Amino acid sequence: MRGCICGVLVVIAMSGPLAGCKLVKHDAQASKQSRDGYASAGFDPNAMVASMWATKIVPDVEKRATDYPALRDAIGADADAAGRKYGYRGKDDSAPWNFPTKVHGKIVEVDTQSSQGTIGIDVDGDGKVDVVVDIGPTVLGTTLRDSLDFISFESFRNQIEYAQFGTALNSYAATHVMKPLPRDGLKGKEVTVTGAFSYDSSAEQPEVVPLAIALGDKP
Repeated sequence: MRGCICGVLVVIAMSGPLAGCKLVKHDAQASKQSRDGYASAGFDPNAMVASMWATKIVPDVEKRATDYPALRDAIGADADAAGRKYGYRGKDDSAPWNFPTKVHGKIVEVDTQSSQGTIGIDVDGDGKVDVVVDIGPTVLGTTLRDSLDFISFESFRNQIEYAQFGTALNSYAATHVMKPLPRDGLKGKEVTVTGAFSYDSSAEQPEVVPLAIALGDKP
């Protein structure tokens, strides 16, 4: 009998602390809705990008784009001076320079196996890759957003909207610029790209996110 009483007491003692606890089921959808709640009512980053792409975004980058060979020489001489003359980085002096550029050359490397597909372009005829260009379908980073001199964090209600706008830009470029590019027989073809890259002194070549890609001889 003593053993039975002890067993009952143990059960009671263990169940006591749990009586004050509340078990909460994690709801991923609820968490997403909570995050989205910080965005302005009616804010649609995809619609915003679509309405601005052809009328404002592409013309802005094309107007400021510098031919890559000239840009490469300027960066090699003084990256900050080149940034002040040809690039943009908003008000944050610690942020990387973002350079709008136009690249023309021959495709000498192609990667279509990765979700972050790329082509390598030789701009000076030595057979080596001088510039890497994203061809999707996945586009990472915020290069396109950060290269626009008429868009800044202050243009949005909060950081979440600012981030969503950057994601929408990448998605639009992937769908409307990169996806139409044929995947077969790219190596050896001439190509002209207008886009932007974020300067990284440790990178062997810049990685350009394109706003326009055209195969064939230089127009």
